[in-house]
Amino acid sequence: MNRFNTIFQSIIDGDEEKTVAQCRELLAKGCRPVDILEKGMIPAMDRLGIMLSREERFIPQILLSARAMQKAVAIIRPLLLEQADGAEHREKVVVGTVRGDIHTIGKSLVGIMLQSAGFDVTDLGSNVSAERFIAQLRADGSRIVAMSAMLTTSMASMKETVKRIRQEDFGYHVHIIVGGGPITPSFARELGVEFSGTMMDTARLATEISTERREKPGR
Repeated sequence: MNRFNTIFQSIIDGDEEKTVAQCRELLAKGCRPVDILEKGMIPAMDRLGIMLSREERFIPQILLSARAMQKAVAIIRPLLLEQADGAEHREKVVVGTVRGDIHTIGKSLVGIMLQSAGFDVTDLGSNVSAERFIAQLRADGSRIVAMSAMLTTSMASMKETVKRIRQEDFGYHVHIIVGGGPITPSFARELGVEFSGTMMDTARLATEISTERREKPGR
């Protein structure tokens, strides 16, 4: 039996108390926080997305599950961030969910993983306009932005945001990483940006971008 099945199921059930207890138990057994997140918690939310689309679950139930997961994330977040202390680079990354989309969980988890990989993260939250992304990129001097969309209706907003960022002259190249439920590699290619299928992909891409930029300053 997969040791992460119980926390997976407790999130599906929207059982906050059990989810927290299972999270603590897995940590006590020596499970890595990132494995609890990747192998138990995120698959549960992915499954819930499928169940919602099939009308096997409804919004009130999804919200209960989201709250249960957020309580567990609060427990493992400090542990994930411990490895960021003393990291070699502290490059800034701006993250946010595009205008017209109020989903936050996936974007928040991406922010946690970027922080654990050693980045300084400015999380703009959800329903973020192109203007807010641009203003924060300028304020931070960031060369990397990660944006998400969880609704097919927000894909047009993502496309417009990418277009607006590309029209700006920052004096350097801004790398854009996109992800979320309806986002595909072909859509990312259409926009001329990087595609991220998972939060780990985002952290990996940001690290590769940062490393390449340090090796070739000007990029």
